[in-house]
Amino acid sequence: MTIGSDAEAFREAIIGASLELGQAYGEDGVTMRAIAGKLGTSATTLYTCFDSKASIMRELRVRGLLSVGRTMLDALAIPDARECLLEVSRRYVAFARDNPWLYTVLFIGETPNAEVLSGAHIEVVHRLEQEISASFLEKFASLSGAVPKDPRRLFARWWAAMHGMASLLITRRIRVDHPFLPVGDIDGLIDDYVDGVMIAITSEK
Repeated sequence: MTIGSDAEAFREAIIGASLELGQAYGEDGVTMRAIAGKLGTSATTLYTCFDSKASIMRELRVRGLLSVGRTMLDALAIPDARECLLEVSRRYVAFARDNPWLYTVLFIGETPNAEVLSGAHIEVVHRLEQEISASFLEKFASLSGAVPKDPRRLFARWWAAMHGMASLLITRRIRVDHPFLPVGDIDGLIDDYVDGVMIAITSEK
């Protein structure tokens, strides 16, 4: 391996360890000392790749946003408009369920992504968001037979609905063993929910 590839591999190892620590212990568990201990190295060596915990968290945010964005874009490539929008919704909720801590950092924590990301990162994320929005609205128009009067509001309504379901699931407000409102078929509930959301937003032009 070259020096460059070694450095990149170490950088990836730092990100992987940080994500594991975050999932297990929350953001307070993501410390330079803990990351170094997990990798079997000294905290000092981490600074060859990242100058602070904040820079590691920033990288995790960018990767998380790109990950959820790309999985949505993949779903938006489905030809059938209705199935496409249903699958986009399912994948958004699935991302939250598969990455509860990272989803919390991205979309529930007190600090919005825009206040943390650098100019270059914001550009990358913004381009992805524009691509997703354009494809989403194209599928919406195909399914509903009309262009929405306020595209931003439409997308915000969809996101609010999906975020609500995702948040309830990852905080265990909805779960199989809930003491007051147990839900036996979580996947079935999600399918029913996203179907209802699609019916609601596509019925209003």
